[in-house]
This record gives sequence, C-alpha cells and structure tokens, in this order.
Amino acid sequence: MTHRTYLLPLVLALLLLLSLTACGDSSSDDPQSGYETVMDMEFLDGMWSIDGTSKLYFDSEEGFYAYRTGWGLGGRGEFELSEASGRPMIFFNGFLYNFLLRDDGVLLPNQNGEGSGLTIHRHTFLRDDEAEIVEWDKSNWDGMWQNALGETIVIDWSLMQYIACSPDYSMSGTMNDEGEGMGLYLYDNGTRAYLCPSDDGNSFTLSAERFGRYGDDQHFDGVFYRNADFYTYTDMENAEFYEDEYSTFYIWYYDGVNRYLLGNDYTIGDDGLAYHDEDGLVYPAGWIPEAPYDPADDWGENWMDTWDI
Repeated sequence: MTHRTYLLPLVLALLLLLSLTACGDSSSDDPQSGYETVMDMEFLDGMWSIDGTSKLYFDSEEGFYAYRTGWGLGGRGEFELSEASGRPMIFFNGFLYNFLLRDDGVLLPNQNGEGSGLTIHRHTFLRDDEAEIVEWDKSNWDGMWQNALGETIVIDWSLMQYIACSPDYSMSGTMNDEGEGMGLYLYDNGTRAYLCPSDDGNSFTLSAERFGRYGDDQHFDGVFYRNADFYTYTDMENAEFYEDEYSTFYIWYYDGVNRYLLGNDYTIGDDGLAYHDEDGLVYPAGWIPEAPYDPADDWGENWMDTWDI
C-alpha cells in the first residue's frame, strides 16, 4: 500500500528546523497553556499529521502507534494507558509522552522528562484522514542494495545482520528495531544507521536520527536501490536536485519516482548534482553508473559468506 503526499515546502522547512531541537524540556501533570490533557485513549485513534509531512497514527485496540518524519524515518512503538495516571501514553526514542489537546483540535505530544536525540514534543498535529504511513514488513529489506558510488549493503533480517562493502572497505554488523517509533537500523560501530524507506519500498537512505548526511566521510550516504537496479527503480529523465520553492535552506533529490531530503549542507553544482559544502563530495545519486559495482572484484567471490557475527 502506497500513498503519495505532496509537501508544502515553506511549512516543512519551518517544521524541520524544529525537529533539530536536541534537548527536551521538563513537563508536569499540568497541561500547557491553552491545552487539556487527553485522557481517552480511543480518542487518539487514527491519523494525525503536520500538513501531511510528519505523521502519527494510533491504534488503541492493537496497542501500537506508528510515526514517520517528513524525510522517511520512523516505525512502530507501544501505545498504552498509564496505570499511574490513567493517561494514554507512547514510548518514543527513549522517552514517554502523553498528549495535550487545544480547543481548535491541535494535538501536542508532551515529553515526560529531559533528554537528547530526536523528539516530537515541540510538534503540533492535526487530524488528517487523507495522510497514510507506508509500512513495509522487515523482510522487504532482505537482499542487496547499492548507491551510485558502489557502496553495497546486503541485509538478512532473519539473522538480524548485514554486510556492507565498497571499493574502499568491507564490514559486517547487526541490526535491530527497538520498537520505540524509530524503525529498523543497522548498528554501525556504536552508531545507529536508521533506514528511511521510499514509499514504493525499492530504495532507502540512512539517517542518524535526522535528515541529511549520515557520516562525515560519505559512509552510508546517498540513495540505496534494490539489487543495484537503478534503471528499474528510477526515471532519470525527470530526476533533479532542487531547492524548496520558498526557502533555500533545504535541498531535495527527486529520482523521477521518489523524493529524498538532503538538508541544508549541500549546494547544487553547475552539472546539476549536489555537493557537500564542507568537503565537496558529491551526493551519491542523480546519475546511473555505467555498470553496477561488483564487490567480488575487490573482495572475492565469497564476499557475502560472512554471516558469523
């Protein structure tokens, strides 16, 4: 099941700025000014969104919620009624949230305690019957994926492991989903590389809790396509990097099928590709390699036989 939601560039730019907030604020049992605490769990059921960008879905009967950011990061988590307070709550990225409702229907997630990392307590949601969250079974990601520079990732969800290699390195690691609304991640040397899937399930980017570049050395950067089959899953005649219509803060990439957010650390060059402002490295997308990279050329025919972490 897929659903294409067209973004409102100006609104999204402002909302994404808020999403960078790293520090939570202390909260209490007293609702914030103008809001009332939501006490009815079933009242939250259904879809809420921020103008179709970030989306939050509740299912009180099944006891779960689903969350998705405007750049594709997100997953499922537990949705339950607190025995201590009687408030419906979710556990998201390490923190509990209850919910506040304003008279005009605006819903505010209310973080309990202070902390760092991706938070949702500063976002305001409205009911949205048209928005959908596209969810894929974890088995969808099994197999080989590759970006335009040849970096290759092989995933086996049944083993909760992955193998990654490029012309410069070869590595393997474990993977997991903590069930805290952040989704599936590859464990990468102490860091979580979260999968941000495309709506059609045939590509993804990797994120360290936020949009933009995953690492400082282009590691795990760019768009990864199923089986390195760029021709099947893109429409390069219509592909382009572009800036928000109303803001120069954010650069997007459209491959003719799906859109991906690069953030504000890239500049579009005269050749139409995007280059990182700090080191000038090209974003691994925007062109189709003449031939997909074959890891066997550098790492031998048995390069995928290292499922022994």
